Amino acid sequence: MRFPAPLLSIGYSPDCSTRVIGTSNGILYAGKRKTKEKENEESESDQFWRIAPVEQPERKVLKPSYFRYFQRGQGEKPSRGDYLIMRPKRVKLAEHDKLLKKFRHREALVSVLGSKNPENVLAVMEELVARKKLLKCVSNLDAEELELLFRFLHKYCTMPRYSSLLMGLTKRVLEVRADDIRASNSLRGHISNLKRSVEEEIRVQQSLQEIQGIISPLLKIAGRR
Repeated sequence: MRFPAPLLSIGYSPDCSTRVIGTSNGILYAGKRKTKEKENEESESDQFWRIAPVEQPERKVLKPSYFRYFQRGQGEKPSRGDYLIMRPKRVKLAEHDKLLKKFRHREALVSVLGSKNPENVLAVMEELVARKKLLKCVSNLDAEELELLFRFLHKYCTMPRYSSLLMGLTKRVLEVRADDIRASNSLRGHISNLKRSVEEEIRVQQSLQEIQGIISPLLKIAGRR
């Protein structure tokens, strides 16, 4: 005999005509041995008042070949002592992240330049540097896309947080796209703005160095006292 769950207990009646079996899933199986009925021994009244045992239909055992096998337990509610594991929320990717996953590098760079978020732009540029695709993307930009890049460089290349990457990138862009810059008046205008921004930053740095030169001896004298 086969049962869908491990057996925990089994019992028989004194005449061994009835058996009761308990399983680990809480189901009780009761059965009675089949005997030959003698019509002479049973009267009509006995047959009228006789109560037949109610047999519960056995539950069909789910197998991995059934679709319901993989659906089991989904409708169960947690009990009081269960530990709940929350499903993490799905992170929504930005447009440039989706393009990077598809290895569409130039389109990802153009997309993030249009977002006007410097941190995202730097993150995409650093990823392109790691993939060794940044200069190739810059060389494939058209005139309008190159203007977007120059506007970003003019605005953020002198900021200390971004200057370590953007100043080197600005130099390489001027070398790679020199012919296109000479042929376009709008690009030359962006280069002039970029040049003024760099010159202003140089003057600020020189002024700070002069102030530092004045303050350093005073700090040394104050430290001796």
